[in-house]
Amino acid sequence: MTLNKRYLRNVKENLSFYVAAAVLTVVALLLFYLFYIAGTGIKSYGDQFFIDNKLEDATFTTYVEILDNEITNIEKKYNVTFEKEHYVNINEDGYKVRVFKRNKKINLYEVIDGNDISNDDEIVISKGYAESEHVSIGDRLTIKGKEYKVTGYFLRPDYLYMLENTDDSYKNITSFFLAYMTDSAYDALEANSCQYKVVYSDDSDVTQFRKDMNEQYKINSYLAKDNNQRITMVDDQAIMFLIMAFVFLFTLPLITVALIAIIIGRKIKQEQKMIGTLSALGYTKSQLMQHYSVLAMIPGLAGGIIVTIITKIIQQPYGELSLADYEPMPVKFTLPIPIALIGIIIPTAIYMLEAAHKVSKLLKKDTVEMLNGNADGDIRTRHVLAGKKGKVRNKFALRSILANPGRSFVVFLGAFLGALMITVAFMFIDSINNVIDKGADSMGSFKYEYVLNRLKTDEVAGADELVIGKYEHNGSAFSLIGADTDVKYLNIDTEDGSRADISNGYYVTNVMAYAYKLEAGDEFTFVNPVTMEEKKVTISGIIMNDSQKMIVCSQDDARKLLGWNDGTYNGLLSEKKLDLGDEISKIVTSDDIREQMKTILTEMGAIIYSLAVIGAIICIAALYVSVNMLISENRHNISMLKVLGLKRREINRMIIDVNHVIIPIGIAVGMLAGYLMMVVVFRIYSGIEGVLYTPAITFKSIILTIIIVLVCYAVSLLIVRRKADRVDMVESLKDNRE
Repeated sequence: MTLNKRYLRNVKENLSFYVAAAVLTVVALLLFYLFYIAGTGIKSYGDQFFIDNKLEDATFTTYVEILDNEITNIEKKYNVTFEKEHYVNINEDGYKVRVFKRNKKINLYEVIDGNDISNDDEIVISKGYAESEHVSIGDRLTIKGKEYKVTGYFLRPDYLYMLENTDDSYKNITSFFLAYMTDSAYDALEANSCQYKVVYSDDSDVTQFRKDMNEQYKINSYLAKDNNQRITMVDDQAIMFLIMAFVFLFTLPLITVALIAIIIGRKIKQEQKMIGTLSALGYTKSQLMQHYSVLAMIPGLAGGIIVTIITKIIQQPYGELSLADYEPMPVKFTLPIPIALIGIIIPTAIYMLEAAHKVSKLLKKDTVEMLNGNADGDIRTRHVLAGKKGKVRNKFALRSILANPGRSFVVFLGAFLGALMITVAFMFIDSINNVIDKGADSMGSFKYEYVLNRLKTDEVAGADELVIGKYEHNGSAFSLIGADTDVKYLNIDTEDGSRADISNGYYVTNVMAYAYKLEAGDEFTFVNPVTMEEKKVTISGIIMNDSQKMIVCSQDDARKLLGWNDGTYNGLLSEKKLDLGDEISKIVTSDDIREQMKTILTEMGAIIYSLAVIGAIICIAALYVSVNMLISENRHNISMLKVLGLKRREINRMIIDVNHVIIPIGIAVGMLAGYLMMVVVFRIYSGIEGVLYTPAITFKSIILTIIIVLVCYAVSLLIVRRKADRVDMVESLKDNRE
């Protein structure tokens, strides 16, 4: 058809629109693609790694050692896989190493670089520490006075997230690592620490197994894999990326595609004279719909193909940024073909349908009206403020906005999208900083928390004594804390700002209340993970603590639940370092907690700031195509105003600057939408993570968001003003309108 010759000419004439629309399609889908491949890549690798290397179901320790010759009987009796694991913690100058004896059945290690050990003077070490501290294969490390040659790096399924202690807040790869050596070299260390690993089968009686183990061997601690952050963080982080992916999928592409579809509709409206002429020349409705659908297909098809190519190029390096929290896992990140096809097909189909719908709607109008350019307009707005006093510029601006609600909405969407994306990036940073600043403080004013390896009764000067126990609710672990009513260093302030009366009730922290859907007055049932004995208490109130899942009560009530003797305790809080000798099981400092959260922000920084950059690109592209529409739809008016002798600045004020009032509204609504979006994301993630992330945005971030969007708007105006300057005065003289 002769009509087909218009394709290339139309693209050349409207090149800026097609480029901007394609860019918008690219960036709108890019975030979904990148977060999706990060989440699916981590999850699929982790799931397979857990299977291949026989991940545990639980770890426990006992006061009475389980002898090697009893293990086979335990496995047969309870239908479980059971193994005793030997390890030793060694402190050297500048680092701490946890050396394991090789397991045969559970939590096997996998050498991912170099070679496995074969001689007694060789070791393999965890890769995270090796990369962090630049330990190369072939280097030598000293362990307990002997030098060992590093032959390779390994990963282990229960240490993909490298926590030194299971209740640490963040990984430690700068001073802590794991190592394996030959069995004979390990035996030469003369270490005797052990713990037990178990994998349950589908028909294992887990409760009976745990009860019997405690009765026969006196369980000291029990940790299910679902409560082990070294394991759960792999899935949790992957799920977080997938949550963000689908949040972006149902916001950015949806809004962006709607924006472009509206612009396509308006561009077809501008062509109503051409459509009327072609219809009068005998072109059928289906031919015209097909022709304009093909034109509309171009930005969707081009954008979808380009974003797929870009994603394929950057998927591996960008995906590896998402591994910042883990041991260096050799994950292969890839965009699934079905997802890529969906990204190409759906936007393209929506653009084509909008074009076909708009052409169909226009062809229902009178052909003469189409030839006059009046087939799809509202003549009532032409007389707004007619006969009223006021500046012509103000009247023209108001009529322009009222006569073109679709165009005004597109400008609004441009500012809205940019403000939304930039707000999301800044809120992520501000909310993590809020956890850093307030999270540790909400736990209390202590500098040091000591968990002891034995029960004590004698007082320690300058410290708060605590009774600390571990419990479970539906398989999820939390702490029981018993304290004195005059406890100094533990925060027991409630939601209304008053101090909890722990001498007469049981209080839960707000993160625990959120996780378990608890309110004051509720009955709460939980289980002792050692004895499997069920307990029940009534919740008296909620303590403001965003970082720890805890029940807080008096020491006497805590001892009663735990079955301990009067006057005993196993924890201390202090403002200064205490000399407790070999009584310490674990030390947690408030500075450690802050540093661990800062590390999260540092290592996730590249991903977070990329959101702001992409937001700025979206903002410029969206505002450009929307403001550019002003020029396209007002060429005759610009030409006429030039004929009348108006200067460039005056024309800009009347034509281009009419939507200044819409931009602040778009920014305000976009920021609100970004805030609400992050509220949903943080609520979901708080339920997964066990830390209550309170959505926060600082005044500085609000101002920066406004400035960035306004700068993007200004850049868009500068670009389109050049286009307005090129409009010739003879355009108005050529106008054939009635």
